[in-house]
Parts: sequence; structure tokens; C-alpha cells
Amino acid sequence: MTTRPWKGRHGGERGSGGGPSLTLLLLVPAIFAIVFGGIYIGFRLYGSNLALDAANAGARAAAVLPVSLDRGRQAAQDFLDHDADGTLINTSVSIAMNGNSVVVIVSGNTVALPGRVTQQAALVVEVAP
Repeated sequence: MTTRPWKGRHGGERGSGGGPSLTLLLLVPAIFAIVFGGIYIGFRLYGSNLALDAANAGARAAAVLPVSLDRGRQAAQDFLDHDADGTLINTSVSIAMNGNSVVVIVSGNTVALPGRVTQQAALVVEVAP
């Protein structure tokens, strides 16, 4: 009489139980890290894009004749108040003349995750013909 090797409840050989659960135990944290890392990167890029758009709006407004740094600062702040409301907080806008260029720097904190984004835009000032 020949004996067959012992098989467990599900037909596997002895000692093979737990393989799939161990694989899941190792894969699930990696999948969560990839998903939440992607969300983090998305929020950071979106906040950075909003800051750049606000800086561009301020530079465009300030560079037209007659040149007005206050108008540029107000345009950037209006953009932040209307289009970036709820996404960027603790924002700051600084504007300066650098030779014949207007430089606008916008920075703020992203709401969902910690981190400060800073972007700048520069435009050459228009000259009267």
C-alpha cells in the first residue's frame, strides 16, 4: 500500500499556507504609498500652478503703461482670492522693478498637505512709441 503525501484542507501541500496573505501584507502598504504619494504630488503641482498663474496675472497687469506696481500686486491678490481660494492659504505677493522688467513673486501654503510653494514671473515693461 502506497501513501500519498498529506494535503491540507484546500489541497495544498503542508507548509504552503499563508503565501497569498503574506503577499498582500507586503503589497498593500506599497500600493497605499503610491496612491497617496500621487495625491500629494498632485496637490503640490496644483498649488504651484496656481501661484504661477497669480504671478503671471500680476506681471501682466503691472507691465502695461502706465506702469503700476500696485495694480500688479492687486491683480495677483485678486487671482489668489478668487481662483486659488481654498487651495492656497497664507499667501504673500511681492512685486519689484528689476531694470526694465517687473518681477512678481507669489508664495503660499497648500491646504491639504504641508508645504510652501513659491513661483515668480517677470515681464518686460512696455515702452511708449
